[in-house]
Amino acid sequence: MVSVGPPDVSAEIIIVGAGVAGSALAAVLGQQGRRVILVDPHSICPPQFRVEKIEREQVRLLRKFGLLEHLLPYSGLVSQVQGSYDGRIFKTGPIEQYGLRYEEIVNGLRAQIPSAVVSRVGRVEAIANSDQVQRVLLMGGEELTSRLVVLASGGSPGVEAKLGMRRRVLRKDQSLGLGFDFAAADSQPFPFDGLTYYSMSPSTCIDYLTLFKFRDAVRANLFVFRSPGDPWVREFIQEPEAMLRRYLPKLSRITGDYRVTSKVESGRVDLYTVDHDPQPGVVLIGDAFQSACPATGMGLDKVLTDVDAVSECIPRWLATPGMSADKLADFYQHPRKLAMDSLALQRSQDHRRLAMDPSLRWRVHRVLLHLKWQLLGSSARLVKAS
Repeated sequence: MVSVGPPDVSAEIIIVGAGVAGSALAAVLGQQGRRVILVDPHSICPPQFRVEKIEREQVRLLRKFGLLEHLLPYSGLVSQVQGSYDGRIFKTGPIEQYGLRYEEIVNGLRAQIPSAVVSRVGRVEAIANSDQVQRVLLMGGEELTSRLVVLASGGSPGVEAKLGMRRRVLRKDQSLGLGFDFAAADSQPFPFDGLTYYSMSPSTCIDYLTLFKFRDAVRANLFVFRSPGDPWVREFIQEPEAMLRRYLPKLSRITGDYRVTSKVESGRVDLYTVDHDPQPGVVLIGDAFQSACPATGMGLDKVLTDVDAVSECIPRWLATPGMSADKLADFYQHPRKLAMDSLALQRSQDHRRLAMDPSLRWRVHRVLLHLKWQLLGSSARLVKAS
C-alpha cells in the first residue's frame, strides 16, 4: 500500500457522512489499511424512515465487502416472495432479502469499521479544496486536513452547494413512501415471507405495497406518487387500515383480515442529480450525487455501487501525487457507476409513468403488463392443479 502526497495531513481520506454510503466506505477503506476520518453529527444513527430492506444486488455487494454477516442477526430473512394484484397471486419465486430498519443497517455497518478509522462527531461547516490538500472546517472551529474528501452526506444539501455544485431537480415530490407494521387480525403468521401487491388503477397513484419480515414483525412499505401535503396522504396516516381497504380492496383475499399495528411513517423523495465538473480533492457518492425513487428498490444498489467503484479508484489516486479534477473524473466515468446511475434514473422515471401516466403509450403498457400477469397466474394455477 503506497500513498504519495503531503505527510502532514490529518488523514488520507475524510468521509463526510456516516450513513450507509459513508459507513460502508469507511469499513472497506479501513480494511485496505487507509488512514481515514469519518465525520458525522451522530455517534449512533438515530431512527429514520428510509431503506428498510436489503435486496439482491445489495446482498451481493455487502457480501463482497465482507459486511453482510454482521447485519443478519438484526434482520428478518425473506427467502420467497409472491407477486400479486387484484386479489390474485401471479408468481412466486425464491429470493434472498433481509428486512431491518435503516438505523440498524447503519449502526451494524459502523460496528464493522476497523478501529484504525477515526470517527469524529461533528458537523462540517465548510470545505476548502485544492489539487493537494483539502481542509475541512467543523462547527466549533476545528480543522481537519486530508488528500481526499468523500462527500457521503445523503440527501441533505449543504457543503456541496458551497463548493459550487448545484442540484438539478428532475422531479420534485417524485414519490412518497409510507411505512408501518402489519399483522394478521388473528395474530397468526402470514403464509408468505414476502408479498408485493400492485395497484390496478392509475387513479390511486399507488405503485405497490410490499410486505416483508423484520426480525420481530412484518413490515409494510406502500409507495405512492403523491406529495406530503396531499389530503390523501394525511388521511392515510390517520386511518391506514380504512384507506388500504378502500384503495386495495382485494388485498385481504391474500393476506386474510389484517391490522396496522404501528403508527405510519412517511418519507418523500425528490428526483435529482448534481450538475458539476469534477473538482479537485472532492468526490460525491450515493445520494449526495444522485437520488433514486425508493419504489424501484435501487437506492442501495446505487449507493453500494458507488462505494465499490470509489474504493477501487482511491488506491490508484493515492499512489501518485496530487488530487486533480482530471484524476477524480475516473470515478464519475467508472463503467459500473455510469451504468447503475443511468438504470436507476430510468427506472425511477418509468415506475411513475407505468403507475399513472395517462398517455396512450403508458396506458397500452399497463394493459399489456396486466395481461402478462393474468397469463402468468393462469399458468401457475394449471401447474399447481396438474
